[in-house]
Amino acid sequence: MMEVAFDEGVYLPPLDLWLDAHQPQARAVVSHGHADHIEAHGEVIATPETARILQHRVRSFAGTVTPLAYGEPLDLPGPLPARLTFYPAGHCLGSAQALIETGSIRVCYTGDMKLRPNVAAETGVIVPCDVLIIECTFGEPRYLFPPDAEIHAALQAEIEMAYAVGEVPVVLGYALDKAQEALSLLTGWGYPVMCHGAVNNICQIYEACGVRFPGPYTRYVRGQVADNILLCPPSVRRQAMLRALMPIRTILLTGWALHPGARNIYRDVHRVLPLSDHAGYDDLLRYVEESGAKTIYTVHGGTKFATDLRERGYDAHFLAGM
Repeated sequence: MMEVAFDEGVYLPPLDLWLDAHQPQARAVVSHGHADHIEAHGEVIATPETARILQHRVRSFAGTVTPLAYGEPLDLPGPLPARLTFYPAGHCLGSAQALIETGSIRVCYTGDMKLRPNVAAETGVIVPCDVLIIECTFGEPRYLFPPDAEIHAALQAEIEMAYAVGEVPVVLGYALDKAQEALSLLTGWGYPVMCHGAVNNICQIYEACGVRFPGPYTRYVRGQVADNILLCPPSVRRQAMLRALMPIRTILLTGWALHPGARNIYRDVHRVLPLSDHAGYDDLLRYVEESGAKTIYTVHGGTKFATDLRERGYDAHFLAGM
């Protein structure tokens, strides 16, 4: 069986292979382009889309990139012969699950993933494997996300309420992934949208990689929001740029909307909607069951998901928290 370790990133000692290492390594797989997963490694193995995002976000990156498209196997040099293949993770553009095959053992590292359709990126798949290293940020029963159509309808209702009372609708979502999902929805509904600069930059990368949004959007110019929806990262909600646009209605998109303390945590926004870029508890269970994995390691979240799996008869181990 494959030895699996965690030391500021997932590490497979028999292969001397790092997965989403948090410190620079000679060689590492980078599953996607969020800041907590990218680093200036000597060699990065990533999808072409993730490589493009990494080079945008890590301006000091001077290493080499080995681009690997979905479904395209790569033989890895190292102590043991191994083959790496990427599969869509559904988390954001270019996000990848890594299947590592050595001998008769198949190890799958999901990275951040979700199985529900992603309207602005690839849809995640379940990868058959023997050893599963699964990201389970929402690995507790309370994180059962409502149908996306229900969340979309609530988002549209909030926007219409804002317009009805003369407020500027401000939609808050991560600059990479949630913002592009929101932009695809909003422009598809025919709304005019302005994007904060950080969001706009990532949207341009999406377009360069072949993603087409249903309608036009523009980059936000300070104080010139007019009748547009403003699409911003969550970090701006306490900044002066929004206070200058009052009255506004802020709508935050996050899976943490289902946290019991969400109302207090996000008391500075008008509405929090549980649009998540991660798998919920039910999809995590489905992934484990349908993957056929005999051994499961859980990453992120707490110990609850691994405990629940053991109670269901699985050989499951909590590998690391946040």
